[in-house]
Amino acid sequence: MASKAEKLRRKRGRPKIEDVAREPNGRISRSVNDNNTREIARRAERLGLTVVQARDQKAATFIGYLNLLGKVDGISDDQYEAALKFLDLRRSYLLAIKAPNAEHSEEGSGNTNSEVSESYIDWCQDTIKRYENCRKAIQRYQNEVRQNLWGAADLCLIQGHRMHHMAGDVRSLCNALIMFFRV
Repeated sequence: MASKAEKLRRKRGRPKIEDVAREPNGRISRSVNDNNTREIARRAERLGLTVVQARDQKAATFIGYLNLLGKVDGISDDQYEAALKFLDLRRSYLLAIKAPNAEHSEEGSGNTNSEVSESYIDWCQDTIKRYENCRKAIQRYQNEVRQNLWGAADLCLIQGHRMHHMAGDVRSLCNALIMFFRV
């Protein structure tokens, strides 16, 4: 007959101490992380994905999740690429206007010197102009389709909230971005 602790361990899905992988010195191995596989399985179940898809890095963002769902229920690869280009353009725009919450990266054109070169000024002007043209393209498309593209851009793309009821708006936004970036 199993003890009360044994029954509780089985109910929770925890392995017996004897069944755990061990290092040569006898300590419990940390290389096999059972919690990680459980978390991946929970994410897959919650999002309606396979375990392999849940392990994909795209599953961490809403647009990546929509891309993993595919063209029918989510967004296509071209739409996903256009959304990533928009996010990159927005990050560059924030750097160009020296926004306080802009994210710096090593490969970016942001200059950390106190001296401002002519090429940096040209890059800033080009980036600002390109971002404004992108915003105009989104507004034109929103006027045509009469959907909430700015809400989808702000909430789903920029902030990364999982707003499943806005999946159609995200699709339309990505279509507008495809036309702008000519993906």
